[in-house]
Amino acid sequence: MSIEETTLLSLIKKSQFGVEDTINWADVDMNALYNEAFDQSVLGIVANEIPDEYITKKFVDAKYRQKSSYILYCHAQDELKHVLDSADIPFVILKGNASAISYADPTCRMMGDIDILVPQELYEKTKDILSSAGYEKGYDNGRHCGFKKDKTSIELHHHFSHFEEYDFENYIIEGLNSREVAIVDGHEFPMLPKLANGLVLLDHFRRHLQSSVGLRQTVDWMMYVYRNLDDDYWNKEFKDVMENKGLVTLAVTLTRMCQLFLGLPDTITWCIDADDRNAEWLFELIISAGNFGRKNKKGYLVERVSVGIKREGLFHLLQSVGEKTWSAYQKHHWLKPFCWLYQAFRFAKKFIKAGRTPSQFKDDMYRCDERYELLKALKIF
Repeated sequence: MSIEETTLLSLIKKSQFGVEDTINWADVDMNALYNEAFDQSVLGIVANEIPDEYITKKFVDAKYRQKSSYILYCHAQDELKHVLDSADIPFVILKGNASAISYADPTCRMMGDIDILVPQELYEKTKDILSSAGYEKGYDNGRHCGFKKDKTSIELHHHFSHFEEYDFENYIIEGLNSREVAIVDGHEFPMLPKLANGLVLLDHFRRHLQSSVGLRQTVDWMMYVYRNLDDDYWNKEFKDVMENKGLVTLAVTLTRMCQLFLGLPDTITWCIDADDRNAEWLFELIISAGNFGRKNKKGYLVERVSVGIKREGLFHLLQSVGEKTWSAYQKHHWLKPFCWLYQAFRFAKKFIKAGRTPSQFKDDMYRCDERYELLKALKIF
């Protein structure tokens, strides 16, 4: 690892657990550290932990941007809550503040969309309510629908699970019916209880691991474990669910990785028997990729599609993705036999636009092989 990568890890340890590593700041390229934190979507955490005598203007600006963006996120969340509560629509926040609540300082978590889940039978009604309240409707892929208002993006879900892979929906529905009220930085919101919330965070990590996942999703899981998943709760409840869904190896390996590299205390012992080689392998992949593959840049697309082909086969991948992405099919289901063809042209266009050289393409395929072998080692498929 570079000195900037090790410094990044030290600052995460310090921010969440108060662990003080020795950092020789004179040797740290602050611009490279900034880029690393940006690529991993942990700028908000890192900027707050840099000593005043070493902090640069870029990091100072990042601190102010983080604070202002978090305030805007929370006010948008408050407005959304008011709209849905007024219409008697039960909902929960997925990820976002439901993840941040476990952080040492929730305001330091970088936010993206506001993800909300509503009962499936109220999905169409909720779309109408949001449109009437001034939210601009965007894409609708059948699983979730996008809205935007005042530069804030909302993803409306009527279910969480990808049924063809891992079906958690019975736990999610039960959690939606017994949602909890949480408060972060003075902002109240509904969230899933800890079992269902943990399933969402782990499955979110798993899903992105198949393409590219970064440190933000990793810290989300680590802090959830730290606050909720002690040995007692793991053994009494969580472990059985993981075994039933085939995710024990991922949960154990990911948690052990957090102990080895990110400062998670070893008082949590249910992950101690993990294969440390796989934990190191997983860590190397996360560090090399960045959040949603930012560090791989345009090679991310090649890697993601190649892993999908290895896993599902070419035709099945084209057909399944085409069904999710082709808006014409969403309206006219008789087009289903042609979804694979639509997606083939769509991928071809993206590959041409990516403009990968032969040597870059070779690197992309090598990373694909590495990721595929790791996924098998983690028993994800």
